[in-house]
Amino acid sequence: MRPIAVLPATAGHVTAQAVFEVLEQERLDYDVVPTEEFLRSLSTDRPSMVVALVRGLDVPTIELVRALHDVRAPVFLVAEELGESDEVTLLHSGVYDVARASVSPRLIGARLQAMYHYVLEEEPARTSYQFGNVTVRPDHHQVHVDDRAVPVTRTEFRLLMLLVQQPDRAMTKDQLADGLSDSRRLAPRAVGNHVSRLRNKIIAAGGPRLIESVRGIGYRLLP
Repeated sequence: MRPIAVLPATAGHVTAQAVFEVLEQERLDYDVVPTEEFLRSLSTDRPSMVVALVRGLDVPTIELVRALHDVRAPVFLVAEELGESDEVTLLHSGVYDVARASVSPRLIGARLQAMYHYVLEEEPARTSYQFGNVTVRPDHHQVHVDDRAVPVTRTEFRLLMLLVQQPDRAMTKDQLADGLSDSRRLAPRAVGNHVSRLRNKIIAAGGPRLIESVRGIGYRLLP
């Protein structure tokens, strides 16, 4: 997987530094690229994922979004000044996700992780994950135990993928809820219920106890 391309664009130094710290904390590999240089290279080097840092919904931002949309580059936009209608406009224009620079670093990190997990280049998207006799297939949103399909819901699968991508890390219920990045945020108790049902479905199909409860923290994938 190529590093995430981070474009400082029109945002200020404080915003850029805060996003760099979030990327490092989330252990996401990234390269900072001057916007003009990046746009010149688009015809020959399509990025797998872009994090663009802007002031707000202005002409430079619109031009940048259009250029990235033309090459089908998945874009996560962090804006310093953004109203609700501006956010809706950007999402309708093809931006994958939008975050205001004023929100918490924890929320930005969770949403970046969610995008990183689900918007990948074609080759990683075809990669299956194997855990004993359990196979997780991101390309088909399927879980198999041996050759038997496990009937998981969309939310259960997305929760599993969040844990799969962080196999050595315990994730809190809040982190998992943020990572789902839905318009309606799940309550921590609801996250626990989804994880419990997912774990039981895998066990019932003949798989191992794949998800471990970490007392006082949340959940992690067993080695």
